[in-house]
Parts: sequence; structure tokens; C-alpha cells
Amino acid sequence: MKSPIQSLGLPAALLSVSMFAACGNTARGVEQDTKENTAEVKQEAREANAEMRQEAREANAEMKQEGREANAEMKQEAREAGNAIERAGDKVAAGTRDVTRSVGSTLDAAAQTMQIKTALIDADDLDAGAIDVDTNGDTNTVTLKGHVPTAAHKAAAGRIAKQKAPDYRIVNNLEIRK
Repeated sequence: MKSPIQSLGLPAALLSVSMFAACGNTARGVEQDTKENTAEVKQEAREANAEMRQEAREANAEMKQEGREANAEMKQEAREAGNAIERAGDKVAAGTRDVTRSVGSTLDAAAQTMQIKTALIDADDLDAGAIDVDTNGDTNTVTLKGHVPTAAHKAAAGRIAKQKAPDYRIVNNLEIRK
């Protein structure tokens, strides 16, 4: 029995060879297309990778800049807060000095008042019960008020006040009652 190709003769053999050659060409074409496509895909991947790296660098640079700006803002806010605290501390210190001065002058004035009143009581020829002594430490003023029987008593009370409070201004408002 003859093979089917042999029975077809030469044209069938040529057809067969042609088909084999065509298949080979097709296979080489597919292989060539695959290589070209692979090279193209690799190139596209390299370009995409390079683009992504560039975008990442830009994003990183932008984040660094934003971080520097935020850091500068925080430093400025910290300086401003420190300045505000310092100003508040200065105000407290000034207030404390004022209060200390006020308390000190009040205590000094009270001491002056007591010294003058005691000296007036100790004076033999004065009736100190009718004499009020007011001392203002802020203005360094001693004011004598009340009533005395004579001008000599008024002058004596003024002299005693001046002796006991030499750094104070004496205002003698004593009235002479007859």
C-alpha cells in the first residue's frame, strides 16, 4: 500500500514542503515578534521605572521642603511663645516689685505713724489724744490733724513729727481750739 503522500504525487510533496517552510517562517516570525515585543516591553518597563523613580525623587524633595517649612514654623512659634512667656514673667516681676514697694512703703509709713504718735504721747506738755497722725509712704507725707489748745502746741507737734520722720514732708493741719 502506498502512503497517501505518494499517491498524491509531486504536487502534494511540494505542498507539504511549502507548508513546512511556511510553518518554519511563521515560527521564526513569531519568535522574532516575541523578541521585538519583549525588547519593547523591557524598554517600556525601563522608561516607566525611570519615570517612577523621578516622581519618587520629586515627591521626596517636596516632602523634605514641607518638613523644613513646618520645622521653621514650629521654631518661630516656639520663639514667639518664649517671648510671650518672657514678657509675662517681666510683668509678674514688675508687679511683684510694685507690690513689694507698696507693702514696704506701707510698713514704713505705719512705723513712722507709730513713732510720731508715741513721741506725741510722751511729750509732757501736749494732749496727743486729740491729734491724728496719717502717714503716706508713697508720697512720704505725714499729716497732722485734730485740735490743740494753742499755737505753741501746734508748733511743738510739728517739730516732734519732723524729728521722728526727717525724710517725710510734714503737713500740719492742726486747728487751734480756744
